Amino acid sequence: MRGRWEQLMHLPREFKEMGVVLSRMNNNCRVASREAASTIQTVNSTSDREVNSTDSDHSSIIPIQNKDVCEPEEILVPLLPEITHVERGYITPLQVYNLLNAEEGQPALYDPYYILVLDCRSAERYKDSHVVTARASVTVIHPELGCLISCIDLQKYSVILLYAEEGSSPVGSVKARADSPDLQRCFFQLSALGMDPVILLGGFTAFHTLYPFLCTSRMVLLEPERHTLTIYPSEILEGALYQGSAAQAENYRIIKNLHITHVVNATANSPDAFPNMLCYLRLPLSDDAQQDLVEALPLASRFIHQALKGVPAGRVLVHCSMGRSRSSALTLAFLMEHRHWSLLHALRWLKERRACTAPNINFLQQLLTYEELLFGSRLTSLDDIRR
Repeated sequence: MRGRWEQLMHLPREFKEMGVVLSRMNNNCRVASREAASTIQTVNSTSDREVNSTDSDHSSIIPIQNKDVCEPEEILVPLLPEITHVERGYITPLQVYNLLNAEEGQPALYDPYYILVLDCRSAERYKDSHVVTARASVTVIHPELGCLISCIDLQKYSVILLYAEEGSSPVGSVKARADSPDLQRCFFQLSALGMDPVILLGGFTAFHTLYPFLCTSRMVLLEPERHTLTIYPSEILEGALYQGSAAQAENYRIIKNLHITHVVNATANSPDAFPNMLCYLRLPLSDDAQQDLVEALPLASRFIHQALKGVPAGRVLVHCSMGRSRSSALTLAFLMEHRHWSLLHALRWLKERRACTAPNINFLQQLLTYEELLFGSRLTSLDDIRR
């Protein structure tokens, strides 16, 4: 397998056989798509060559032919992911977004006992708008009556999340108690009952600023109501890179709310849903032991990179059928090449943000080879990533 990777650095490939296509769209994204297409079609080029395009708003398909795959110009130096310090007891808005949209077989939010969200603001603020599925805290932790839910029922929840209007002061500090006394009371009462609650960093204000589409004035508590909720793709890099399913890539509400501009479609059968609106890279891959990723990994990596570095910066959705195997392999290749992370660190990062990540063993082995190509040596073992 490694021999094939090395050959790509010297020999042109005929991508038409693989069916790789770059879809073009309207003027709103033409400049960014030209840059991505030009980079994908050129190896170590010092000039920017545009792909033929028209001023029409209709999508056209451009087969990539007789061009080398973009390979790293030099051996990369591995880096560690930067860890953002968060005060004890807090959880970031991005983490809450991914919790609310987590999928394990089916969307986790459909389970009434998956996450208990307690709004510790006033009743008026709660009625005005709150995080989806949230309850007013007084319905669970009453100022005088104590906990209104039995400890047995509380233990059924995987996550207990609290939030105030704002807040980032250390839990239990004088400032925290002054700024959000109801939240602090709930936190310590739940802790005394043996629970492990977490607090939304920045409160409702911070979350609503980033994810207004996950806030509502409706009470959504029961399982039938939860099944009506829109489940969004996982956010891998904040405000930049998302990974999800084909169904999510076809949902206009999701595309609009996340401000997606570019899509990597890694399916063999799902069409590009919005070719006149978005830039697409189509990689018709199969999720099996025979699928070769030699061309797909560097193509997807460069496409994502060019989209994110555009002016203005784009937002990319990478998807396959379920958003688990093929899309994960492509996302991992990007994180390895353009964040300079080993496969092990990239996989840990991805799984923290998308728990259902599960590239098949064939893809993992090819990613290990890609890691060796990028960094000049094998940094990760198969045993490391299968634990």
